Amino acid sequence: MAVITFMAKVMGLLRETLIASVYGRTDAADIISTSTQIPLLFFDMTLGVAILSTFVPVFNKFLERDSKERAMDFANNFMTAVITFATAGAVLGMIFAEPLVRLMAPGYSPEKVAQTAKLLRILFPSIVFTAAAFTSVGILQSFGEFNIPALISAVSNLIMILYLIAAGNKFGLTGVIVSMLIAWASQLFIQIPALFKKGFRYRPRLNLKDEGIRDAVRLAIPVLISSWVQPLCVAINTAFGSFMGNGAVIALNWANKLYIIMVGVFAYAVTNFIFPKLSRLNAGDNNEGFSETTRTSLGWIIIIIALISALFVALSEPIIKIVFEYGQFSADDTSVTANALFFYSFGMVGYAICEILNKSFYAIRDGKTPMFASIFGIAVNFGAAFILVNSVKMGIGGLALASAISSWMMAIVLLFMINKRKGGTIPLSFVINMTKIIVAAILCGAVTYAIYPLLDFLEGGNIITSIRAGISALAGLLVYLLSAFVLRVDEFKQIRRFKNGN
Repeated sequence: MAVITFMAKVMGLLRETLIASVYGRTDAADIISTSTQIPLLFFDMTLGVAILSTFVPVFNKFLERDSKERAMDFANNFMTAVITFATAGAVLGMIFAEPLVRLMAPGYSPEKVAQTAKLLRILFPSIVFTAAAFTSVGILQSFGEFNIPALISAVSNLIMILYLIAAGNKFGLTGVIVSMLIAWASQLFIQIPALFKKGFRYRPRLNLKDEGIRDAVRLAIPVLISSWVQPLCVAINTAFGSFMGNGAVIALNWANKLYIIMVGVFAYAVTNFIFPKLSRLNAGDNNEGFSETTRTSLGWIIIIIALISALFVALSEPIIKIVFEYGQFSADDTSVTANALFFYSFGMVGYAICEILNKSFYAIRDGKTPMFASIFGIAVNFGAAFILVNSVKMGIGGLALASAISSWMMAIVLLFMINKRKGGTIPLSFVINMTKIIVAAILCGAVTYAIYPLLDFLEGGNIITSIRAGISALAGLLVYLLSAFVLRVDEFKQIRRFKNGN
C-alpha cells in the first residue's frame, strides 16, 4: 500500500510539473489552480474526510456486532445520502460559480473571475463521483483491501499526465479541466470490480431515520468542522495571495502540493491502514491495544517525516528547481515557490501528527476534540497570516509559515487531549523520544544546508543540481541516523528487537 501510495504521489507531482512547464507562473496557472481548489474545498468542507471518518466506525460496528448484510444495507443507504447531497452541492456550485470565485480570490480581475468561473462550472460535477468513490474506499478498507483504494489516485493522475503530454495547451484551459473531470470520475469506476468481489451491490435507498445514518450524522458535524483546517488554510492563503500579483496563488499551490505529497506518502498510508483497526479495537473495548497502536504509529511517522522536513528546509530551492524548472517555469518562479516550500516544511511533523490523532479520535467516535482543535488552528492560521504578511512583510513565505505554525499548535492540543481520553497513550517517555528525533532532524538539516553550497563547483542544469542535492541529502541522512542511534531513539530499539525475532 505504501509503495502504491508513493507511486500515486510521485505521479501527482509529475502532473503538477507538467502544468508548470506548460503554463509557468502565469494568470492561466492561477485560473487552473483556483478552479480546481474550489470544488475540492467545497467537498472537503461538506463531505470529504467526514465520509470515511463517519462511515468506517459505523460500518465496522455493524460488521462486529450485527452482520455483513446489515453493514451492506447501511452502506447503500449512506452512499445514496452522500450522492444526493453532493449532487445538490454541484448544482449550487455551478449556479453560483462567479460569486464563489470572487469570495475565494477577491484580488482577481473581472476577466480572471469570469474565466475561472467558466472552468469551475465544468469541474463541479466531479464531487458527485468523488463522494461515491470515498464511500467505496471505506467499504474496501473495512474488509482489509487497501491496495485498490491506494491505486485510485495513481490512475486519476495517470489520466492527467497522458493528457498533458499528448495535448499540452492544444485545447486550452478547457481541455485541462475536462481531463481533470474524467480523471476524478475514474476514481469511482476502478473500484467497482473490487466492490463486487467483497459482495457489495449498490441498491439505491434513502432512509434518514436509519440508526446508522443517525450515528454517522452525530459524528459528522464535528468531524466536518475538524476537517476544515487544510482547505480553509488553503483558502486563507489564496485570498491573501490573490493580492500579491500574477502567479502568487499558483506558487503557493505548487509548494503546498509538494509539501502535502511528501507528508501524504507516509501519513495517509499509515492512517488508512490503522483507522479500521483502531475502530475495531475501540468497538472491542481494547484500550491497551488502542493506545499502543496510536503511539507506535505516531513514533514511526514522526521519525520519517522529521527527516523529510529537515531535508526540505535545507534544500527547498534545489528541490523546486529539480521538480518544476522546465519549459515556461523560470528561475524567478523557482525562487518564489521555494520560499513558500521552505516555510511550509517546518509544519510537516505537526501536520502528520494531526493526521494520526484525528483518526484516533474518530475511531473512538469523538469528533468534538478534533473540531475544537481545528477551530483553534484556523484562527491561529488567519491571525499569523495577517501579522506575517501585513506587519512583518514576509509575503508568500509568511502565508506558508502561518500554516506551519497552525499545524504545530493543533498537534500539541491533540497530543494533550488524546492522553486525557485514553490515559497513558502519550507518556513522558514518548515526549522525550520525540524531542530526540527533532534534535536529530535539526542536525541533519544543518549539515545538509552547509554541504550543498560547498558543491557549487559542480555546474550545470537540473541533473547536476540533482547530484548536488543527492550528495547533500545523503550526508544529512547519515547524520540523522547516527544522531538517532547515539540518542537511543525508541524506533531503533524496535528495529533491533524485530531483527532478533522479538
